[in-house]
Amino acid sequence: MLERLKKMADDFQGLTKLWPFLRASKGLLGAACVLIPLISLMQMGVPFLLKWTVDHGIIPGDSNVLFWGAIAYFGLVICEYVARALQTILTSKAVFGMIRAMRMALVQHIMRLSARYHDRHMSGALVTRATSDFDNLSESLNQGVLSSIVDFAVLLGAMLGLLLLNWKLALIAFLILPLVVMIIIYFSRALKRSMLLARVKIAALNAFTQECLYGQSTIKLLRAQKDSQQRFDKLTIEYRDAQMKSVVVDAILFALLDGVSSVTIGLVLWFAIAQSGDASSALSAGVMIAFVQYVQNLFDPLKQLGNKIAMLQGAFTAMERIYTIFDTKDFVSGEAKPPSFRGEVDFRQVSFSYQKDQSHPILHDISVRIPAGQSLAIVGATGSGKSTLVKLLTKMYEGYTGDISIDGHDIRPYAPDALRRSIAIVPQDIVIFQGTIHFNISLGEPDISEQTVREAARFVGADRFIEALPDAYQALIREGGNNLSQGQRQLVAFARAVARDPHIIVLDEATSSVDPASEAAIQQAIARLFTGRTLIVIAHRLSTIRKCNQILVLDKGRMLELGSHDSLMTKRGAYYALHEKLIEEEATGDT
Repeated sequence: MLERLKKMADDFQGLTKLWPFLRASKGLLGAACVLIPLISLMQMGVPFLLKWTVDHGIIPGDSNVLFWGAIAYFGLVICEYVARALQTILTSKAVFGMIRAMRMALVQHIMRLSARYHDRHMSGALVTRATSDFDNLSESLNQGVLSSIVDFAVLLGAMLGLLLLNWKLALIAFLILPLVVMIIIYFSRALKRSMLLARVKIAALNAFTQECLYGQSTIKLLRAQKDSQQRFDKLTIEYRDAQMKSVVVDAILFALLDGVSSVTIGLVLWFAIAQSGDASSALSAGVMIAFVQYVQNLFDPLKQLGNKIAMLQGAFTAMERIYTIFDTKDFVSGEAKPPSFRGEVDFRQVSFSYQKDQSHPILHDISVRIPAGQSLAIVGATGSGKSTLVKLLTKMYEGYTGDISIDGHDIRPYAPDALRRSIAIVPQDIVIFQGTIHFNISLGEPDISEQTVREAARFVGADRFIEALPDAYQALIREGGNNLSQGQRQLVAFARAVARDPHIIVLDEATSSVDPASEAAIQQAIARLFTGRTLIVIAHRLSTIRKCNQILVLDKGRMLELGSHDSLMTKRGAYYALHEKLIEEEATGDT
């Protein structure tokens, strides 16, 4: 029993975590709190007014007292409803402001978490945290926690009114309260377990739904609809069953509290009738009516609290899941601001594994230096560690051994966001956002002007297809860039990198899916714009590889060869074999 009380106290204490986000709305909360005792006093005054009207108006037959009693009763009820409505509006506005601040903070926190964290967690589950968990928290706070404070104030007012009317009858009602508390505590644990299970199931359902929508084309082409539907049905049934558990527990709790309330009223009436034979102890009709009203006022909040236990547990569950992410500090280290770089990049004996225990290493003792303004092509089979090397340079991951430096400065102390301002990447998997062409190139960066966007598009050759669109740079792109070709999407991504005027450019298979005309435009842009910038290229096309000053050949994370195109061809080693293979593939159109 004590453990359950402590657990419930800990749950309520957890609500204090919300204060940093509620602080901005403390004025609204203060006004709402002032209304709570007023609501309690008005609720407490209604039975007393009924008592006075019955004893001095109805029983004696005084119509004047009855008239004014009715007017006062009507006015008191109206004032109470107005106060309740105003209190609800104020608290809801404060809660919505808090939810907005929390949601923004959580999304920013998730974006700061390392790539290693995102590798371990499905994006659909994180979307659930940032959306439906907050919706659940908002609903639970508005209709559960905050309204329960008003109910608690009304309950205290009812207890005080009972004591003022007749302390003996009040004690009978109070004796039932420990039983009510035990029932609520017992069922609150069952509700929390069922609601936590429901949140886990909805996260899994959302994650799978997102996965299906993202891969709907693959599902259709491979005729995997039946399997996907079966898995989806299984997840929806599991979520339904978890929800129904909380509904059943909540229904039993409400029925029990309703029964206890009826029994308490019956006991009070029986005791009052038993006293009616003694004239000195007899109760007036007004007192009896007021007492029954107070008992109802006592148990109505308790029944409402029983109903709201599900919402209270919903708030606790949502907070637990949200703060699980807030409490995760899996960040890439570094806070220093990097200087203005020239662009010299140096990898010295770099080894790395995606596993924290360094098992299954991806890179083994990689050492390569790229002078400022020169270029490096990284080639090798799929899975040889080419993209991993770039991810380490941009501090997407840490935990490597060896050293990575820019202009002789180790990158470990630098803040990841600040470091990436000097490095632009055109990735293999292009992400195009729903919005205008201008937005997809600038990504909302205020320092990138309209003129800069146009110049970047012109340098990469994207201006020709952009200006042919009906609204040119203000043309809307659908989600994922579905109304653009693959080559056009990559040109937009290339312009996005150029617009930031970086010191280091990384092309991760950036020309692998563009047509020859688009690739020619990109190569022309490289020759004109990237002179004086450090360029790292991960590519399969010989036209891109041959232009680089150095070529690094990787195989299963190990460095096989390093040198210029001519020197490596003369050695007739791994690069020579790869070169001949690429010539054959390009001749047959397999690249």
